[in-house]
Amino acid sequence: MDHFFFVFAGLASAWLAIVALVDAVHHSWWGILLALVFWGIAAYMTLPRLHRILTTLYVPSYFIGRTRTNDGLLGDPVNLAFQGESVDVHRAMKNAGWHKAEPVTLASSWRIIIRTIRRLPYPTAPVSPLFLFNRKEDFAYQQEVDGSPSKRHHIRFWKTPADWKLPGGAEVDWLSAATYDRSVGLSLFTFQVTHKIDAETDKERDYVVDTVRYCHPSSTSLDVIKDFSTGYHSRNGGGDNIITDGHLPILDVHDVVEEAMEIHDHHEESRYSYHRTPWQLAEQAPLSVWAAAACVGVLALIQLGLGLLHLPDYTASSLTLLGDRDVALADFTNQYADITLIGALVTLALVQVILSAAVIRGRRRARKVLLALLSVSFVINAITVFTGQASVSTLYAVYVLMAVHVFALIEFTDDGAVNYTHNATETRRGRRQQKANSAS
Repeated sequence: MDHFFFVFAGLASAWLAIVALVDAVHHSWWGILLALVFWGIAAYMTLPRLHRILTTLYVPSYFIGRTRTNDGLLGDPVNLAFQGESVDVHRAMKNAGWHKAEPVTLASSWRIIIRTIRRLPYPTAPVSPLFLFNRKEDFAYQQEVDGSPSKRHHIRFWKTPADWKLPGGAEVDWLSAATYDRSVGLSLFTFQVTHKIDAETDKERDYVVDTVRYCHPSSTSLDVIKDFSTGYHSRNGGGDNIITDGHLPILDVHDVVEEAMEIHDHHEESRYSYHRTPWQLAEQAPLSVWAAAACVGVLALIQLGLGLLHLPDYTASSLTLLGDRDVALADFTNQYADITLIGALVTLALVQVILSAAVIRGRRRARKVLLALLSVSFVINAITVFTGQASVSTLYAVYVLMAVHVFALIEFTDDGAVNYTHNATETRRGRRQQKANSAS
């Protein structure tokens, strides 16, 4: 089901982008607005999803020394490796003046906005996820530059699978991708607003090594695999040039920590508790879930508003029909069928709001039911436009409805939303099983 909804959301966004582009060509002043709508749909819905679908076919899933973006494009190069437990890596990076980045959530996104507006530093600002071994980074560290949100050093870490070896047979505990954000700009492949990295990634790789070894000169050791990957000139997922010599330094930080430290990378145990405050949900639920829930809320308001707006007209018309003895039964039936339809739409909107609230709390089944309802609703609106049943006055409202539908579908089928609801459901199921076992 998840694969079906994933592909359906991509096809729906592509169809909507084409419709918006065609209408933009045939209008004058409205065409400018529709062109902006087309850019928003194409950049943030259609192109990322189409890239994700197509790259699963032609981008290899085995290790090639490159990460992948959330859209499936090749991302930053893997240019650094670590030996040591997670506690060793955390202590080494923190002592070297690095700050652990927060996950991308509603709360952290809100903090970015506020601190950017107020020009305040945010040393633990989240980084966009990259994927290696078919999963996003376990954690990331960064350093701000002059308190600017557009410039920073940052590095992502992935724990290597058990018994996994690098090409050539070397074994490491962690692989990393270190790059330097130099500015903010548009992605070459999706036209989204994103960070632009410095092309010479070797400088950032060496900077990380230098900062760690400077703080731990006697407790760290360095080995380098020469020509690990052929030096290449390429691009990352944002279209930024990459220049590297292909060497892979391996930094051993085993001896940095003498005593065990209790550091949780994901906080899974506390993340999926039964009772969570709204702020805890804002800190834990991924941003994609909140964005999709907001779209459902907008849809509910639009449908509720349209229903209440037309209800007085239908009511007055119905009273007129009741007073006219010559009225045909078919007219009377059609009138009340319209009122019933409005009631059904309003009820559907309320059900979708309730389901979206359940998704925020990590309910996997609620997410799938909601995806089914959104898909059916989108198809109905699309048929209305395709068959010409929508009048000129309501056509743009239908476009808005379809765009919000598509964005909700895209976000609810995002990996973050899928993994969040899956992990939360499995955690609750495991706890119920434990309680049942302990009771018996």
